[in-house]
Amino acid sequence: MAGPRAIVLLRHAEPQSSGNDPVLTAEGTKRARLLASMLRDAGVTAIFTSELRRTQKTAQPLADLVRVAPEVLAGLDSTAHRDRVLAVRRGVAVVIGHTNTVPPLIAALGVRTPVTISPLEFDRLFLVTRNSGGAALLSIRYGG
Repeated sequence: MAGPRAIVLLRHAEPQSSGNDPVLTAEGTKRARLLASMLRDAGVTAIFTSELRRTQKTAQPLADLVRVAPEVLAGLDSTAHRDRVLAVRRGVAVVIGHTNTVPPLIAALGVRTPVTISPLEFDRLFLVTRNSGGAALLSIRYGG
């Protein structure tokens, strides 16, 4: 089956509470570093973020560690986002999005189990694997 061997999806880490495009809090920065540590040896070959700084700041420690430049998935078109992610030919793709972009992308990847992320959840990571029979989902909590 074409595409990456696995897709890791998550919501950005904890943002500051002020402004339309906030950066991360100290806790969020710590979580972003934890994510990088967790995925350092996973074979990440592609990283996708939204156009907003909180996703880009969440991705940056991982991008620096694995030397992969993040690409932006702009807007809310989960079908277009799916197609871009599945265009990754090998390795593991990481997608850092939002409460309103990660669940629809998981569904667009073929996962039948509905996923929701509450406004206060910053510690969920989803692993999607695909095969000829469909897609499988593993939900993991990381950090504290």
